[in-house]
Amino acid sequence: MSIRTLQAPEFSDDELAQLVTDLLVLKKTQIRDFLTRCGLAKAGTKENFRGRIEKALRDEELAPSQIVQFLDEVVPWGKQHVFLYKGPRGSITDWKNTDWIGALLKRRRLGIYLNALLPLALPDTMKVSSILHDGARLRVIAIKKREWWERNAEYDESKVTKEGESVELRAFVHRVTRGLVAFEWDLNANTAFLQISQLPTGFRYEQVADEFFKLVGGWLESSRFSIVDLRPVIKKLEELEGAGTGETRSHGTRYRSLEGRTLEAKSASPADPLFGEAPIDAALAVVRNSGVGHLGNFYWLPGARMNPGNTPFDSEVHVEIVGWRNRINFPTPNGERTIRYVLSRIRNYSQ
Repeated sequence: MSIRTLQAPEFSDDELAQLVTDLLVLKKTQIRDFLTRCGLAKAGTKENFRGRIEKALRDEELAPSQIVQFLDEVVPWGKQHVFLYKGPRGSITDWKNTDWIGALLKRRRLGIYLNALLPLALPDTMKVSSILHDGARLRVIAIKKREWWERNAEYDESKVTKEGESVELRAFVHRVTRGLVAFEWDLNANTAFLQISQLPTGFRYEQVADEFFKLVGGWLESSRFSIVDLRPVIKKLEELEGAGTGETRSHGTRYRSLEGRTLEAKSASPADPLFGEAPIDAALAVVRNSGVGHLGNFYWLPGARMNPGNTPFDSEVHVEIVGWRNRINFPTPNGERTIRYVLSRIRNYSQ
C-alpha cells in the first residue's frame, strides 16, 4: 500500500521538543532503527542521540514529519490498552471497496486522509491523522495531546510565614505526552480492535474510546460494533493452565461472585505459578465455577504446549485482562507480531 505524507502543520518549539522526547523514550534498538533510516550515526548513548537529532532538526537535515511517521509506526505496538470488537452483523461488502470508502470520506470532507498520513504533534483536541484501506483492512489513527500534573517530592519546599507558622509546598511537575489511538477493522474476518497508547493514572481508557468514536461517528458509527466479553477468557486460560495444557502462567486473579463479593489470589512472584497449593487451587476452582472473571494477570509463554513453535516471541509477554472493563493491558512494549498474536489468542478463547 502506498501512503502519501500530507503537508504538516508548522510545529512549535515545544512540540518539536516533545517529539524528540517521545522518540527517546523508545528502546535503544528502535531509536537506532530510526537513526539508520534517516542517515544519522547510531552509536552512543541516548543523550548522544538527542544532540544528534536536535542538530539535524536545526540544520533541516531531518524533518519533524519523519519523527512523527516513525512514532506512528512504533507506538501502537508499545505499552497500550486494547478493546476487542465483533464486526457488524449485516453485509460489509461496500466497506471492502476502496472507491466506496473514498466517496464516503469525501462526503465527510475526509477524503484527503485516505491512504495518507498527516503528521500531527500535539493537537489540543483529538484529530484524525490517517485512514488506511486496502480492501482487506481499514485502519484509522488519531492523535491528541495529553497533559497532567505528576507529584514529585524532589521539588518540595518548606517555608515559614512572618508569624512563624510552617508552610509546606508540595510540588507537581507538568507532564505532556502524545496520545495515539488506532482502530483496525479486519474486513475479511469482520473483527476489530481499538488500541490506546498507555496513559498516566487518572485517565480512563473508556472515555478515550468514547472520544475516538465521537470523532469518527459521522462515518464509522460505534453502534455497528459489539465489544468482546473478556470475562470468560480469564476462566478459560486458568482452566487450561490447571490442566497442564495452557499457554499462559497466572500471576494473579480476581473473581466476583453473583452477589458481588470478590476473591483475589496472587502468586509469590511474577516468575512463580499461581497454582500448586491444594487449598488455594480448590478455592479458586469453586469460585471459578460459580463466579465471573474480574481481573487476570498473565504471562504468555513462548513455545507453549498448546501451540509449540508457533509463538512469534522468544520471551514471556505480560498481559493483564481487565475483565470487568473488557480491556486488555500490555504493560510492557512489544512488537507488532507479538501484539497481534496475543490478541488473536484472546479472541479465540472468548468464543
